Parts: sequence; C-alpha cells; structure tokens
Amino acid sequence: MVIVRVEFLRFISAWGEPIAPVTVADSYFEEYADLLPETMLDLWREIGFAGFGDGLLWICDPHTWQPIVNTWLDGLDIPEPYTGTQIPIFRTAYGDIYCFKPGLGQTLTVAPAVSMILLSSPIPILTTEWLDREMEAFLELPRRMFTQTSTYMPGTDEPFQENMFERIVGRLGRTTHNTIYSFDPPRQLRGDMRAENAILAEATTELTRLRTLKTPKIDPP
Repeated sequence: MVIVRVEFLRFISAWGEPIAPVTVADSYFEEYADLLPETMLDLWREIGFAGFGDGLLWICDPHTWQPIVNTWLDGLDIPEPYTGTQIPIFRTAYGDIYCFKPGLGQTLTVAPAVSMILLSSPIPILTTEWLDREMEAFLELPRRMFTQTSTYMPGTDEPFQENMFERIVGRLGRTTHNTIYSFDPPRQLRGDMRAENAILAEATTELTRLRTLKTPKIDPP
C-alpha cells in the first residue's frame, strides 16, 4: 500500500496500519464525485474501506451503512439544515456513525448505543476548500473521541473502566466490516455499558433492533 497524502501518513502513524482494507470500486468515485470532499475520495483511493486502532474506527462502505442511517433518521424532526442526504463515511466499533451532508460537512452523528442524534454547527465558510480542511481535521481527532464511557458503578473497586475498549477487544476480538460491539442488556433497557456486558453483534441486525427500543433524542449544536 503506497500512501501519498501527508494527512493520511499522519493518520496511519497515529492509528496504525489499516485492518482488512477493501479496494473501493470505480463506480463509487463516479457516484460520490460531487457529494463528498476530495479528501474523502482520496482516502478511499489510497486506503479503501478499512479499520484502525484495533477496530475502534472504520472507514465504512456507504452502501452498507446508508440503510442503517436512514432507519435511524426516519420519522425524526431533524432541523434544517441537517435534513436531506446524510452519507455515512466513518463509524466506530460501537456503531456510532459519522455522516457527511454535501455542502454542509460532517455535522451529524448517529449514536445508537445511547439513542441520540448528535448535531454540530457547520463551519462558517462553506466552500470546497473548507470542507476538505474539515475532513482533514477529522482525521486528526484523538482516539478518545471515538470510545464509549463505561457506566458508573458506585461501590465497586472500579466505578469507571478507563480501558473498557481494550478489555472488550481482549475478550471478544476485533470488530469487522460488518460487526459492532453492543451491550446485553442495552442502555435502552437499562443495561450497563461495561466490558463484561459487551457482545459482538452483526451490525445491521443489532442497530436496527436498538432503533426499535427507543426514539432517538436529537442533541442540538
């Protein structure tokens, strides 16, 4: 794998080598040429769809993850300007899906584990150059931005599990292109987000199930 863009070299330096990279078909570049920033398209060209950081973060295939995003946003009163096309571009081991709206940026995140739709303010200057810079900035976010916080358990020796992700990977192995970590029972059924409660689940089935348990709350910017 030959990496050309310095932004991607820095990303790999911080996250490690790609996990299970999949070459992106030429048809994707035709389909998304006018929808996604050049930075994202170059990431597909140079790396493909792949995982990083023991599977904590994945460059996801939008064809696979778009139906999941649509299911989560369906029927919600999403405010302008966030309505319309939201393309899934990254997702975490826990099923958090980072979406990109053409002309707006990465301003909407689906957070299934906690039944929330997170909105962030668009960048002030909506130009192609600025959208590319925003995507480059996303690649520089630290790992802690993509982890889940364990449920606080008062009266225990370890009320917070600061290394919950590492424990889950050690017990269940890495996630794959089509699997996520969930919790049994999930937070929607008053379960606890702890390493010992984590399960490895097929992404589409589990995320669709979680959507039926509770109407997501929209967290405004």
